[in-house]
Amino acid sequence: MIELSIRRPVATAAIYMGLVALGVYSFGLIPLGLLPDVDYPRLTVEAAWGGASPEALEAFVTAPLEGAAQQVSGVRKITSASRANARGTGSTATIDVEFDRDTRMDFARLDLSERINALRDEFPPGVRPVVQPFTPPEFAEEDQPFVSYLMHGSFTAARLAQIATEEIVPAISAVDGVSDVFVRGSREREVGIELDGDRLEALGLRPADVQRRVSDLTTLRSPGSLLLEGRQVVLSVRTRVERVSELEDLVIDQRPGGPIRLSDLGTVREQTADAQYHFRIDGRPTIAIIVRRASGTNAVAVAEDVKAVAEQLQSRLPPSVALELDSDESREISRQLTDLRLRAMAAAIVIFMVLMLFLRSLGAVLIVFATIGFSSLIAVNMLYLGGFSLNVLTLAGLAWGFGLIVDNGIVVLENVERHGVAGEPAGEAARNGARQVVLPVVAATLTTAIVLVPFLFMQGDLLLYYLPLAYAVGFSILASLFVAFTFVPTMASRLYARRSRQAAQDVRAGGDAPLYPRAYRGLLDSSLDHPWIVAFICAVALGGSGWLFDEHVTRGTLWRGFWGQSTYISIQIQFPRGAGLERTDELVRSFEERIKTIPEVKRFETQVLPQYASIRVTFPEELESTQIPVAIKEQMVAYSYQFTGAEVRVYGFGPSFYGGGGSPPNYRLKVFGYNYLQVQTIAGELAGRLERFRRIEDVDPNASGAWYESDKEFEYFLDVDREALGAQSLSVEDLLNFVAANLPGDVGGQRLRIAGEELPFSVKLAGYDQFDLLALEDLRVPTDNGEVRLADVAGIERRNVLAQILREDQQYERTVAWEFRGPRKLGDLVRDVVLDATELPPGYKIEEDDQWRWDRDEQTQVYFALGFAVFLIYMVTAALFESLAAPFVVLLTLPLALIGVFLIFFFTGGTFTRTAYIGTIMMAGIVVNNAILIVYHIGELRQRLPTREAILQGTLERVRPILMTSLTTVFGLLPLVLFAQNADENIWNSLALATIGGLLSSTLFVLVAVPVAYRYLVARRA
Repeated sequence: MIELSIRRPVATAAIYMGLVALGVYSFGLIPLGLLPDVDYPRLTVEAAWGGASPEALEAFVTAPLEGAAQQVSGVRKITSASRANARGTGSTATIDVEFDRDTRMDFARLDLSERINALRDEFPPGVRPVVQPFTPPEFAEEDQPFVSYLMHGSFTAARLAQIATEEIVPAISAVDGVSDVFVRGSREREVGIELDGDRLEALGLRPADVQRRVSDLTTLRSPGSLLLEGRQVVLSVRTRVERVSELEDLVIDQRPGGPIRLSDLGTVREQTADAQYHFRIDGRPTIAIIVRRASGTNAVAVAEDVKAVAEQLQSRLPPSVALELDSDESREISRQLTDLRLRAMAAAIVIFMVLMLFLRSLGAVLIVFATIGFSSLIAVNMLYLGGFSLNVLTLAGLAWGFGLIVDNGIVVLENVERHGVAGEPAGEAARNGARQVVLPVVAATLTTAIVLVPFLFMQGDLLLYYLPLAYAVGFSILASLFVAFTFVPTMASRLYARRSRQAAQDVRAGGDAPLYPRAYRGLLDSSLDHPWIVAFICAVALGGSGWLFDEHVTRGTLWRGFWGQSTYISIQIQFPRGAGLERTDELVRSFEERIKTIPEVKRFETQVLPQYASIRVTFPEELESTQIPVAIKEQMVAYSYQFTGAEVRVYGFGPSFYGGGGSPPNYRLKVFGYNYLQVQTIAGELAGRLERFRRIEDVDPNASGAWYESDKEFEYFLDVDREALGAQSLSVEDLLNFVAANLPGDVGGQRLRIAGEELPFSVKLAGYDQFDLLALEDLRVPTDNGEVRLADVAGIERRNVLAQILREDQQYERTVAWEFRGPRKLGDLVRDVVLDATELPPGYKIEEDDQWRWDRDEQTQVYFALGFAVFLIYMVTAALFESLAAPFVVLLTLPLALIGVFLIFFFTGGTFTRTAYIGTIMMAGIVVNNAILIVYHIGELRQRLPTREAILQGTLERVRPILMTSLTTVFGLLPLVLFAQNADENIWNSLALATIGGLLSSTLFVLVAVPVAYRYLVARRA
């Protein structure tokens, strides 16, 4: 390849021009997105049962769904939650089914859907399970939509929703690249049938009779088949309803005097369903329009098309209605790209200056500099062909590799120049110089690339987060290897052909003079004579930096770049079970009026449910990092003390609050077991032990997924006396239908198709909305012989029920949460002490649960990846040196690199996130490169020089390329961490910090420690 590229320079130039053209073309086609388009190996099944308790839901819905999911091939884990709705209208089951990584999710979803469909007849009426792809919280489009708009004006929420549904949703849905558009904050249309009870009684009819006749309209029947031209043709009967008013003519019963129609028994009207929640912006009724993007499309282009359509729609809306852009993912993408572009330009300038300092030749610098562009464009080509998108993770990989892709070119060019200075013709110098470093350069590149192999074996979100990152890095450095042995020798042969030998010697002399002082040779001589002093210094540096890291650096937390760093206040209000929407809304409006008087507030969003409400208060960007949000939070806390009967909590989030001052409980433990009562007992005992510690506060043994999801609920049960019911010639179904007709709410989930649209319908008796418990007990149920009092055929009993039932792999789950007042490290120690003192029966276990920290499984995966990476590095270097001892000299650079990693996170105050762990793994493949260059060159020189002289000369001759590659990498990465508001702002900050720290310390120590280690570990064994 080297020989061919030098002999055919025109062909080489043509190849690179083609690669550039393809790279530019691919860059225009590659999808842009904030996050990767992933096919997560997990499915979610959701099912709601109106009017049911979590216990009933768990028995009749959740458990059968778990059983169906367990039969699907490839299932790895099943977790479920049966919860009472915050709206107080029943319960919802959520079953998360996690599959093995290699499972075909399209087939798995089809299989699961078919198994659930087979159980549909066994589910309670109105229960319709839905299977949908699982979306991890980090990627939840509902919380971070692609594009969202807010619509507000002088109209009611119902009218705004109608405008949005009829005018805006169809227009935006037609935009190419949009997968879904839905309206949030609207109230569903329904058909309300309100019957006159006296009229029904006079005619001897029941509400169930009306409900059956209306339900018949939705039934598709086939009375049989016809024989037509020798073929059997199925005859179907279906009733079509085009308008709601047609229902008034529906015949309920036939009497001698004529048919009894629905209009004779009551009224039929299309209405808006009773409000279940309110959504307001700055106190005004607001409708949110959420736009979702199709996978694999360009986020920036789709967003621009959506915004263009929205601008056209605004001109057609009523003057008093405003359509306001609320969120736009493409803005963040554009910001990230702009930020990366500026940092790349800064890195390029710094790299250019470093290369000029060493090479003193504009032509040589341009050759090395061109490798950056060629390698990056080749990497973009490979990303496009591999089906990857350009997102925050692949961008981080390209940015991280930016400082690495010049290394191979520098080593090749420097060695070519050294051969040229030695007197070889330009062509021969290019050939021999490039060939001489093929093995060490390939080995160094492989050690950098091979540490990415363990990423393929990761599971869960670690695989999602970091596999695209690993591919981007791998493509970059492999592309740089190709460029280093084709483009660089070709251009170097042309460059040095135009330079005289004396000029090359002058440049070399001018470049070497400052880099080879006698002091360094003296230091190297002294180090070889006193190896134990070198070992002691290295050990002290490693131990001291490790102690600082362990004591003062926070580690193990997730990178929070996906959630952003905005400052806001969250006010959360919880009422007891059974509270009405009006009561909750009244308290919330008092908070809204108070917030309106605060001029520093930018905007506040309100969501109100019957039992729960939240207000999110945001601030102008210039105030986000000040103490003003903290002061306003304290005002809201003081104001909340005025209210009784409700629990009000005020939280602060963002840089102003430094992650504290009102955050939710910062420790959570999950107890698992097969007996719910035993799990409850263990959780209570665990809470009792925790309460003995003075620094622990707010211990909650009944903690749920959210603080407002209370564990203590109650419901009223109707205990039917079947003998008494049979004596009255009543069925249980007739009784329940009559009771339902007198009560608010809808437990049947029945729907009616009108003009092609499915609308829910309800059959109620007049006055149902005023019905209370006393009226229910005295309710008169019609029978064939007259009527009977409900209390005579059924008992009404209040029972305490569970608000939620959580299970994982069919084990019950309970969460214990608490707040620790003190350093995180001390809190971890207290937690471990309590866990060690807790004895568990067989079959029960306790696990940590912290969404902001990685779990033990993830920690094991990362440590496995690090250990596997070290093993792979050893194998590559052993194959290169044909020695089992020499690789240990190379691996010595890894603990020396950790010194810099520990110190840089200590001095910068950065959080050692999971991304920093990943950065350390990838750094391991980089820092060994310098040692490989030294050890390989010393081995070559030992064939013709004494060992000590070979060590001295080999190290001295490799100082310049080592310093050049290390400094260009460090300065290439430095702009990625500069000018950030905090050390955790972007995903590439932690990557760059780990690499910079490790490379700096390894470079300083490798020039002394590696020659010493080589002499006493390798040379003496030879």
